[in-house]
Amino acid sequence: MPLSVLKGDEIPYEELALDLFPKSMEDGQQFVPFLGAGVSISGRRWDTPSDAKPKAPDKAAIDTALASFDLSSKGKTLVAMAIKLAYLIDFAEVQAPPESSADFLTQLQNNEYPPTAGELAQLFSLRSKYTSLARIADGLRTLFQNEVFPTTNEEQLLMLQLLARVTRVANPPEPLTSIAGYYEELRGRKKLWELLSGVISDKAIPTEAHRLFAKAACHHLASSKTNDYLIITTNYDTLMEAALDERNLPYIVLTTKRKDPKVVMRCSQGVTDGVALCADNSGKFYPNDFTLSKSQNLVVVHKIHGCLSKDSGFADEGLVISDNDYVDYVSQMTKLGLIPAHVSELMWEKPMWFLGYSLSDWNVRSIYETIKAKCNPDGKVLQDYSVMYSVGVFEGLFFGKNDITILQASLNDFVVEMLKNVPKWVERSCVDGS
Repeated sequence: MPLSVLKGDEIPYEELALDLFPKSMEDGQQFVPFLGAGVSISGRRWDTPSDAKPKAPDKAAIDTALASFDLSSKGKTLVAMAIKLAYLIDFAEVQAPPESSADFLTQLQNNEYPPTAGELAQLFSLRSKYTSLARIADGLRTLFQNEVFPTTNEEQLLMLQLLARVTRVANPPEPLTSIAGYYEELRGRKKLWELLSGVISDKAIPTEAHRLFAKAACHHLASSKTNDYLIITTNYDTLMEAALDERNLPYIVLTTKRKDPKVVMRCSQGVTDGVALCADNSGKFYPNDFTLSKSQNLVVVHKIHGCLSKDSGFADEGLVISDNDYVDYVSQMTKLGLIPAHVSELMWEKPMWFLGYSLSDWNVRSIYETIKAKCNPDGKVLQDYSVMYSVGVFEGLFFGKNDITILQASLNDFVVEMLKNVPKWVERSCVDGS
């Protein structure tokens, strides 16, 4: 199907707000929010680029340098570009020298919000002392076997890292799923879990996107005519829970163990008989058999890639981060149904809203297709949406094939517009949190 993209005034914020905050709750939840990493980093304040400019040679100086070489037109073009890049590299090194592994780890630990996928990939690369740029350095030395480089291997790698930074080519050089798998092979699964936990589990400030869905959950649970409110996320952090805690909403968090894929449940303090409910259900049932008998409606936060909360331990670890993890997850989902039965019931024939995803990775796309096949086996036409700032060519093909409409806007702008359109019938306590 042709790709459908709505932007600016074309985005029907008023209608979307009515889906998020329906006046009548008899039909229950209208769609399932599916939250990606972009939601958790949407609160970050990014440094504005410096106005400082690198010193650059003039054309006459470059021509003088080129005159000393016997080069054809293509070779001369390359050397001229290399001279200009050399100035950019010098400038980049002075402005922001490459960080050590320890300094970068401290920076991620001190940030208010969780790291990006690129930052995690860089962290694993630094901690494992691995970079694919080493192959490039080796290749350069091979090309000039009879020559002696005037720099050490370490200096050559530093130069290539700076070159990657200024050109944005191969930066970061390793995909997160690949370098995470390498780090696990090198250091072991527990070290991988501890490293991730150290830069994620302490984050506690929800973003406005999290708070938007906490408002929607509050409105939903205020009605006696509805069921649980479902939120699905691939994020490891607990920022969604923090937004729910701000409103004292009762919720449960569901994850799945990695090796023995039973459902692990964590209850908030507002859950009636939460201790007994967790004791009776957590770690006891495989997903297909996981149903709940309880005395109140709850927010159900299903974390399909695992969770790194302060209360979670390695014994219940269920992180999905490496290539092998994704392959195992999709395989187990097909065989054992890694979506808890209770979640499947809440998802049944409901469209999805994707926020904070690019869906450019094969792993997320495969999980999406598996979930859709399970929760919509009859192929009922459901209008899924994805909020995205930009859409790549390959993403566009995937969205068109799956009839996902793109709402082209930054996530923060989307949330602001949604809040402007909260219907007047929504209780004030759910709007301002009082």
